[in-house]
Amino acid sequence: MILRTLAVAVLIGLAAPAVAQQAAPTVVAPHGCTKPDEYPGRLASDSRRNSWVKSANAYLECLKKYLQEQQAAYNKFVDQAKPHLDAANATIEEYNKAAAQFKAEQEGGR
Repeated sequence: MILRTLAVAVLIGLAAPAVAQQAAPTVVAPHGCTKPDEYPGRLASDSRRNSWVKSANAYLECLKKYLQEQQAAYNKFVDQAKPHLDAANATIEEYNKAAAQFKAEQEGGR
């Protein structure tokens, strides 16, 4: 029981600085794409409809570009986070093995 309490205290002591060092949440700016007005309809002039089509295509391209930028940023974040996740998972495995070993030693020593 003493070893378990000690292990929990050590883990809390290790986790406290990590919590204190967390960065502020990242604020992601919304896209700056300009949505075209409503479709002018088939009674509008060819020039007006063609202008709308150009605006609509530019809007869709802008959205696509923003999406690609956000996906690239996410992938970079995942790549940077993976070593930390691997280290955390390895530590969890080590903790579980040590806790099981300590428990077995305590029960065997009775």
